[in-house]
Amino acid sequence: MNIETLHQKAQQALNTGEFKQAHQYLLAILQQDKYYSDAYFLMAMIASAHDNLNKAIQLIEQSVKLSPSNTEYLAQLAKHYALAGDHVYAKKYADLAIKYIIKSTNALTLDTLGVAYSKIGLHKQAIPLFEQAVSLISTNYSFHYNLAISQTFVGDFIGAENSHKKVIELEPGFSKSYAGLSSLGNITRENNNIESLAQLYKRLTGADDKLDIGHALAKENEALGNYQQAFQYLKSAKKVKVSAISYSVSEDKKMFSSLVDFFKESKPLDLVSESNGNEALFIVGMPRSGTTLVERILSGHSDVTSVGELGYIGSLVKSLGKSITPRILDKETIKASTNIDFVQLGRIYLEQVKNITGETDKFVDKMPLNVLYVGFILQALPQAKIVCLDRNPLDTIMSNYRQLFTANSGSYNYAYELLTTAQYYIEFHKLTLLWKKLFPNNFYLVNYETLVNGPSVEAKKLVEFCGLDWQETCLDIEKNLAPVATASAVQVRKPISNKSIGNWKKYEAYLDEVKVLLTQNKINWE
Repeated sequence: MNIETLHQKAQQALNTGEFKQAHQYLLAILQQDKYYSDAYFLMAMIASAHDNLNKAIQLIEQSVKLSPSNTEYLAQLAKHYALAGDHVYAKKYADLAIKYIIKSTNALTLDTLGVAYSKIGLHKQAIPLFEQAVSLISTNYSFHYNLAISQTFVGDFIGAENSHKKVIELEPGFSKSYAGLSSLGNITRENNNIESLAQLYKRLTGADDKLDIGHALAKENEALGNYQQAFQYLKSAKKVKVSAISYSVSEDKKMFSSLVDFFKESKPLDLVSESNGNEALFIVGMPRSGTTLVERILSGHSDVTSVGELGYIGSLVKSLGKSITPRILDKETIKASTNIDFVQLGRIYLEQVKNITGETDKFVDKMPLNVLYVGFILQALPQAKIVCLDRNPLDTIMSNYRQLFTANSGSYNYAYELLTTAQYYIEFHKLTLLWKKLFPNNFYLVNYETLVNGPSVEAKKLVEFCGLDWQETCLDIEKNLAPVATASAVQVRKPISNKSIGNWKKYEAYLDEVKVLLTQNKINWE
């Protein structure tokens, strides 16, 4: 067969999921012409379909070498780098694609490039691309959904609501947009979707779909004060999900224990890196504990840029330690960290981050679970400042349990059951006490309740700890126009408030075992 026929057959096989056959056709093409760029690109799509990001990236790079101005290749390369957590190269290739794509009429390529930007937190750059894709093909529900997500994160809640409604109009069974709509708020007894959501929940069988709709029902019932119904939907949906995954809280306990054992003998000043890192501000803690609020306070300062929630530290510890275990952090990875050149880790991290920070003196990396990496961070960046949130245990535990995290991210598997969430919190609490003891000049605990009850006093202490002069704009979080790519995207568009304090009391009837567990571990929850 000639190359044109082989190419056509390869595309057909790829579209129908016949990957082995498609691969054979592509190999046959390359035997005839080893410079045929689309053969490498389609092989990359096969690798991507099998979650082999590194292989996909290598193959797309080969395609780009052969066809440097192909916008589809550049957009996909940017997207795959973003999925791999490499923001530097993701932005590099996205910016390169923009040069060629301005007048593009390929809606899929525009959407792909939008996804690349959104994955690295650049939602303002993503939105025009999604809007252009939607204008070209208005019947593709995934284009509308991608637009809705970025609109939410930049604070365009009306636009996000309209986009989610368009998704549901086009694809009535798409559960994520129901969850997205419910998260936007504005739920009243006259304006809610509880009845239709309940009917949809009964029909669904997939664990992830039931999780989306279960959380949407919990959100809407909670808004109307129906706390028993809200809890039952959470419990039901999460039970389906936890039965579909292999998770044991004992693995997380081992990970925490390994961290404590590894660092407890460390000397407080045993920081080996030559990298300064005084421009780096890390905000850590349990998710849903106020980390986004603190990020907004700090990023309201003219000398600070927020870079969102980056996964660089974890991936660098994993790769530079040459750990090959399945979990991103475990006993083996912690032990392997003795092989890491922390000077190199600090240098690589700062190079990656500076690509997206802008011109400000300092930047904020707000990845809550970087709390696990504090000991590593301060070996690489000994002058970095780390702010850790300390919120009422029951509010923290219940808020984590109520949160719809990314369904297939193993980092949050603890939140599918109330007791495992409590057990995870206890381990987190122990670790924060160790960090505070080891690194008193770099690690600062902020009490959430004290902060929201007296923001002007506590924010000034926070800003001073970070080596900044006080600016009144730090308190005006509702005027901070930077995107918020977290579950607090709606909440932090409003002034600082203490309304979330004591939310756990709405669910007190279900927290007896949690209270006992906390008391046994000498953690005050009152």
